[in-house]
Amino acid sequence: MDITEFFSDEQKQQVRAAVEKLELKTTGEIRLHVEGDCEGDAYQCALNAFHRLHMHKTKHRNAILFYLAVNHKKFAIVGDEGIHKKVPDNFWLTVKDQVIGQFKQGKFTEGICEGIDMTGEMLKTHFPKNAHDKNQLSDEISYGK
Repeated sequence: MDITEFFSDEQKQQVRAAVEKLELKTTGEIRLHVEGDCEGDAYQCALNAFHRLHMHKTKHRNAILFYLAVNHKKFAIVGDEGIHKKVPDNFWLTVKDQVIGQFKQGKFTEGICEGIDMTGEMLKTHFPKNAHDKNQLSDEISYGK
């Protein structure tokens, strides 16, 4: 299967809409990256993708990557250093568990969108939107190997 077809066009639009909704409330940036394979640790694969996508170069260091390797059924979330200074230690695990709970029911789009919403609530508290904020990263789903 071509990984760009994992989500239907309608599902891709639902994810994009969730990202756009989040970014109306916060200076935070979020992306979904989908790959077919992830050899080894999902967090390390996600971290590699985070850097390949230049997500560590946002102004406030408050970018978040949701990473999904569909063939190996792996999922990880990477938040940049600005976010790690603000969120509780268990925040990412809570979001990840919620998303995976939806995945186990075959609800991939719903899981991603729910995770984005949860993340948005935290981001708007610590990184509220301001009049000078510009969208620094694409809201489209990115794809890898």
